[in-house]
Amino acid sequence: MKRLKLAFAAVASLIIVLWLASVELPLLAGGFWAVRGLLVPLTGILAITFMAVAVLLAARPVQVEAALGGLDKFYRLHKWLGIAAVSMAVLHWLVEKAPKWLVELGWLAPRVRVAGADAGAGERPFAEYRDLAADLGEWAFYLLLVLAALALWRRFPYHLFFKTHRLMAPMFLVLTFHAAVLTPASYWSAPIGWLIMTVLAAAAVAAGLSIFGRIGKSHRFAGEVTDFHVHAGNSVLDVGVKLTTAWPGHAAGQFAFLTFTGDGQAHPFTISSGWANTGRLAFSIKGLGDYTRRLPTTIAVGEAITIEGPYGRFDFEPVRGAQLWIAGGVGITPFIARMEALTMSGHLADVDLIYSTAAPDDGFIAEVRNSAAASGVRLHLVDTGRDGFVDLEKIEGWVPEWRKADVWFCGPAIFGDALHKAMRTDGLPAHRFHRELFQMR
Repeated sequence: MKRLKLAFAAVASLIIVLWLASVELPLLAGGFWAVRGLLVPLTGILAITFMAVAVLLAARPVQVEAALGGLDKFYRLHKWLGIAAVSMAVLHWLVEKAPKWLVELGWLAPRVRVAGADAGAGERPFAEYRDLAADLGEWAFYLLLVLAALALWRRFPYHLFFKTHRLMAPMFLVLTFHAAVLTPASYWSAPIGWLIMTVLAAAAVAAGLSIFGRIGKSHRFAGEVTDFHVHAGNSVLDVGVKLTTAWPGHAAGQFAFLTFTGDGQAHPFTISSGWANTGRLAFSIKGLGDYTRRLPTTIAVGEAITIEGPYGRFDFEPVRGAQLWIAGGVGITPFIARMEALTMSGHLADVDLIYSTAAPDDGFIAEVRNSAAASGVRLHLVDTGRDGFVDLEKIEGWVPEWRKADVWFCGPAIFGDALHKAMRTDGLPAHRFHRELFQMR
C-alpha cells in the first residue's frame, strides 16, 4: 500500500509543482476573483489529469506492473485516482458556478475586469468552440457523477457495472475536448501544458483501446472447458480448462480474466494450478456475486473460453527463508497453485499454511490436505464456526516463529486489514507482509 500511496502522491505533486511553475502567483493580490481565476483551471487540470492516469491504468500496461506490485494494485490506484478526479471535478464545478450564484443573490460584488487579472489571459485559441466545450463538459460532468456513484455502489450488479463503466472512455474523450479548448492559452507553452498534452494524448489512445475492445488483446488466449465440479459445502466451482492456443506460462499465485461464451464480460479469477507446460489450467471460483453464483448453471463442458493474462505479482518471491501463508475462504486458491508448483519441482519449502473457512467442504478440504502433504507444507485448518476467527494469539500458538517468516495473505479485506495491523503493531516489517488487493471495483 505504501507504494500506491507514494504513486498517488507523486502524480498529485507533479501536477501542482508544474502548475506553480506555470502561473504568476502575484495575481493572488487581486482578491477573490483573481484567486478564482487560478482555481478554476487548477481544479480542472487536477480532475482531467487524475482521470487520464486512471484511464491509462485501466489499459493494463504490463510494462509498469512490477513497479506498482501487480495489476491488482493498478486497480486500487485506478480507484483512488477516479475518486480524486470526481472530487476535483466537483470542486471545479463549484468554483466555476458558485460565485456567479452569489453575485445573482447580491452576496458578492461582481467581477471587475482588470487587464492581467485573468490567469492565462491572452489570445483564446479555439474561441469558436468554447461554448460547445463548456456545454459538453458540464453534461459529461453530470454523467461522471452518476457513473462514479454506480461504480462505488457495491450492490450494483457486476454485469451492469461492466457495461456502464465502459462509458467512461468516450466520456473521457469529451472531457479531453473540454480541457483542450478551455485551458488558458498561456499554459500550453508552460511546463503544466507539456504535462497535460502528454498525459491526455496517451490516455486518449488508451480510451480508444477500451472503446474498440483492444485492451489486453495481446494477452488473450483461447481454451475450452474440460470439466467442472461444484463443492456443495462451500459453493466453490472448480473449472478445468484446456488451452487451444499457446500460453506463455504463469507463476503460482497469478490470475487471469476469463470470458465465457455468450457472456462477453471478463472476470478476474486466480489460477489454482501450477504450470507444467501441459496446456491445462484450473480455476476455483467462489459463488460470491450474481455472476459467480449463476455460473455453475450456465457453464458447459466443451464451451469456448477466452483467458487473458497472466497478471499479478502475488508470486511468493523472493524466498528468504520460512513463509507463513494465511488464507481466508476462496483466498486459498493461490496457495493451492503454489503447493502444486512445489510438488512438481520436488522442492519442499519451509511453509506453514493457515486456512480459515466458514464453510468447510469435505471434498475440498481433502484436496487441500493432499496438496499440503505432497508439497511438505504444514497445514493448520480453521473452521471458524467451530474454532473462532484467526487472530495473532492463535497464530502464535500454531507458528511460534512467525515473526521470522514472510507472511503471504489472501482472503477477505477486513480479515487482511486486521492481521496486517496486528502484525505491524507486533513489529513485523511492512515489506514482509504480502497481500493481493482483489477488489477491482
